[in-house]
Amino acid sequence: MSSQKPPISELPRETHYDFWRTGLKAHLYFALRRCLTQSQRNTVKRALVTSRRRFSRAYLFAYGGFTTQDLLDELRSRVPEHFDILMVHSSYDALLPMYQGNPQELVQGLLQLCGKDRTLAMPAFVLGGKLYDKKGYFRSRPFDCRRTPSEMGLLTEVFRRTQGVLRSLHPTHSVCGMGPLAHTLTATHHLSETRTGCGTPFDIMAQKRTVILGLGVEYYRCLAQTHSAEDILGDAFPVKFERSPIQTTLIDADGNKLRYELIIPRNSLQLDNTGLRELLPSDALRQWSFHGAPMFATDARAITDCLIEAAKRGITLYRSDSANVRVGA
Repeated sequence: MSSQKPPISELPRETHYDFWRTGLKAHLYFALRRCLTQSQRNTVKRALVTSRRRFSRAYLFAYGGFTTQDLLDELRSRVPEHFDILMVHSSYDALLPMYQGNPQELVQGLLQLCGKDRTLAMPAFVLGGKLYDKKGYFRSRPFDCRRTPSEMGLLTEVFRRTQGVLRSLHPTHSVCGMGPLAHTLTATHHLSETRTGCGTPFDIMAQKRTVILGLGVEYYRCLAQTHSAEDILGDAFPVKFERSPIQTTLIDADGNKLRYELIIPRNSLQLDNTGLRELLPSDALRQWSFHGAPMFATDARAITDCLIEAAKRGITLYRSDSANVRVGA
């Protein structure tokens, strides 16, 4: 057997069981988003975490346990070998109780997977605290890349605090990186007027060979790369946004303060990433389960390119809740 890993297009497809299970979970996820307030959704999340702890023996009986090395072996068989950046989205709680390690060990394992020649990246977004109120949050406090915690889960916060990790300067959509491209990835975020457009880590990831990996999370819940098309195209994007600027302060790694105008785009539509299945080539998105935990792998350039092309044809991932149809021009 060759030691060279295949591209994502040649990796095993998910089973029909995984395909339909993902579809049902996505339907439930978006139904809850439409019907429940953010506070109610937070309550549901806490209840799910509590149930995993309470019924940990049942989960272990059903799915079995795995170590960091087991997970690394799985990822080496699933993730293409030839990449520049590995962007990891995660839900550490969803790996439990099956995962037998700890967050620090898992972060070190992912760094080991990347090696010295490739860069590990993770989101370190700040979405407005418990109330998800970005305006209120950043009106009353600065964004300090050294101290403002990530709101994207335990694994991302452990990575942020790891020695040698760099963090981009953006109040809501900062990205952390460690490796040869970490400086390139994070250095110019604050010079851009957008979250994910030109000059941001998401633009850079689309220019490099970037694998986006999901650990314990489904693709439709976390793919911030899908925003890159709308931010790159700006006014040419078919869906129009109300853009509310607020003045805030950035504090860089050296303690220097910079004034920054944060643009928060809003509209009344719902972003539905499940539409990626229709727009991406059929082999560009892989999903599977590992000891009961959802996993996915996809390509940053494929996502950005296909969504820009679709937008130019008037097609987007946004939909009207009332009509439950795709919204474009």
